[in-house]
Amino acid sequence: MNNVDIKSVVIHEIKKNEKVTGADLFLTKTELDRGNVNVKTIISSLDESFSRKTIRRAKFSNDGFKSGIADFNNINLVDESAALAKSLKEGIQNIPAAKGGYLVFCEYVTTRNFLSVFLVRNTTGSLLKPADGESWDIESIMYLDVDHFAMGVRINLDVLNSESEDRYIHLVKGNTDISDYFENWIGVDDTKQEAKDGEALYAMANKIDLPEDVTDRDAFKKQIFDYVSGKPSNIVNLRDLSDYLYGDSDRVANYCADNDLDIDGEFKLSGAQLKKFVKISVTAGGIKLEASRDKFSDSGIKVSEDGEIVIIRSKELADSINESLQ
Repeated sequence: MNNVDIKSVVIHEIKKNEKVTGADLFLTKTELDRGNVNVKTIISSLDESFSRKTIRRAKFSNDGFKSGIADFNNINLVDESAALAKSLKEGIQNIPAAKGGYLVFCEYVTTRNFLSVFLVRNTTGSLLKPADGESWDIESIMYLDVDHFAMGVRINLDVLNSESEDRYIHLVKGNTDISDYFENWIGVDDTKQEAKDGEALYAMANKIDLPEDVTDRDAFKKQIFDYVSGKPSNIVNLRDLSDYLYGDSDRVANYCADNDLDIDGEFKLSGAQLKKFVKISVTAGGIKLEASRDKFSDSGIKVSEDGEIVIIRSKELADSINESLQ
C-alpha cells in the first residue's frame, strides 16, 4: 500500500438518484482525523486504485476549480470543498442521468503533493453514518467501496504551483465514463498534446529497465514499434503496452510517474514519431551505415546541403576507425 502523508480529508454527500431531477447535499463542517488508521487506509486505497487505471492528463481552463480555489499553495479544504460540492450539486440536479455519491476531497503527499477528489457511489454494507451532524463516523467510512469509485481527479500541486508547462490534472473514468458534467465542474482544458506524449514515450524507452528477456535497447524499441504498428491509428495505451512488454500493466505508468514524464494514459503516436523507434539502415558503395534516428542531427550524422557528403561527428567512432586502420 502507498505510503501516504495526509494533510486533510473532507467528505461531502450529494444525494441524487438516476432518472430523476433534484438533489440534496450533506456538507460536513470538520475534517476527518488524518491520523486515524481507517482514514489512512481509505486514502491510500483510493490513490492506489486511481493509479491502476488509464490516466488522462490535462490542465485547468479558467473556470471550475481554478476559480473555486483561491490559493493552491494554501487550500482551506473544509470551506473550499463545500463550495465546490454545492457547485456540482447545482450542476447535476437537472440532469436525469446524473447520480450523486460521496465526494472525498483529500490533500496528501505520496511521491508528490496532490489534491484529489473521488466520487464514490457504491458501498459495501451500511451507508456512511453522520457524527454530530458535522462529519462522518470514522468507522463507517470503511464501507466505502474504493475499488469502484465512479470518477476521480488528482491534481499534482507541485507542477501546478511551479513554472512547468507539464499537465498537472490526472483524470480517470473509474467504473464509468468520465461524464461531461464532472469535467465541466473541474474546469478542464482538454487540448491534446500528442507530440509531448510521443517524446515522453521515447524518453521512457531510452531509460527504463529492460525486460528480463531483452538485453538490447534497440530490440526493446523495436518491440514498442511492433506493438504500436499493430494498433488501429497507432493508438498507444500505456497499460496495454506495459503488459505487452513486461507482463505487468503498471510498470510503464509507474516509471513515468516516478520520473515526472508528462504522458497521457492513451494517445495517438504520429508516423514520424513511430519511426524513431527503429534504426535507419542503408548500404551503398560498399559502406553500411546503421543508426537510430535520433543520431541523425547536426551534432551526430548529417547529410550536407548539396546531398553529396555524409558527416558523422563521433570521436568514439573516429578513434575506433583509426585503431582499426593501424
